[in-house]
Amino acid sequence: MLNLLKNKALIINTDLDGILSGLFLKKYLNCKIVGFSNSAESIWLQTNFTDFKNVCFIDMYVTNPTLICIEQHIISVNEKHHEKLKKNPKKLNPNLLNPRYFLPDTSYYKKYPFGTIHFIIALLEREKYDLTNLDLYKTTSNLQLIDLILRADDTMKTTINSSYIENASEWWSWLQEFSKQGKTISKLKNYLDKTTKSTSVSIKSKIAKFLQNNPFYCDSSDGGIKELTKDNCLKENTKIYFKFISEITNIESFNLDEVYKPYNGIAKRFELTKEFQEELIERDTINNKKIFSYAFVRSSKRDYNFSCTFYQD
Repeated sequence: MLNLLKNKALIINTDLDGILSGLFLKKYLNCKIVGFSNSAESIWLQTNFTDFKNVCFIDMYVTNPTLICIEQHIISVNEKHHEKLKKNPKKLNPNLLNPRYFLPDTSYYKKYPFGTIHFIIALLEREKYDLTNLDLYKTTSNLQLIDLILRADDTMKTTINSSYIENASEWWSWLQEFSKQGKTISKLKNYLDKTTKSTSVSIKSKIAKFLQNNPFYCDSSDGGIKELTKDNCLKENTKIYFKFISEITNIESFNLDEVYKPYNGIAKRFELTKEFQEELIERDTINNKKIFSYAFVRSSKRDYNFSCTFYQD
């Protein structure tokens, strides 16, 4: 699977999950980070990058069947849709490998509940990449790397202190089997097994305060940044943030002095009617409008369960 990603140009999401995923792929697969997405309406690409047909999206599903993406969202409407999507080897997603769909709800409630970074670690270990030099307990500014990795997509809380503990346990078993009993995946699971609920709450709060205050000023508690650039260059607080993640992972940072061009779509959230579900399955459109990216972010019983980005007219 990972042969598809070797030496690829990456567009990563601007949160902990996306940044960690990008750095790991840079280190182990010699990938190059050429752009960013805020998981909604905006993408920033280096102005000197022109090979759009060969870019790979990280932590974000894109509908273009020729583009590679590795992420972990629910993207199949139902089993029929799943059978169509799983045939494309360029779409790497645990919910395609271990089938989970938006409908029925019983399937959605058993979706993969962790981050893209944990899936990437399992993929690397499955294909015998050596991650043993990764110091999970490296501590910088009183934060451990292992806690940051498990903060991605709220993995620690989901595993220890949520209504999805049973589902999380099943997926940790799946990751262990999928990674062929990978040492790093096992270390993450064993660490969680020894972490109490109160400790998990304390760790989450500490990370949020650290990332959302000086000098990083992240917009969300999971390290998300909505506006990446100023005058087409990375904002200073963004550079400091990326440098910090690079240092704690001990992975050389990407070039932080590139010039970027923004591309904007239209981000929407709504419920998908049965008619639009069929249209999505058949044509990757909604009301005849081409969708660039999408994910089912809530069950069918909740409002605004479908999140998507349309191409800008």
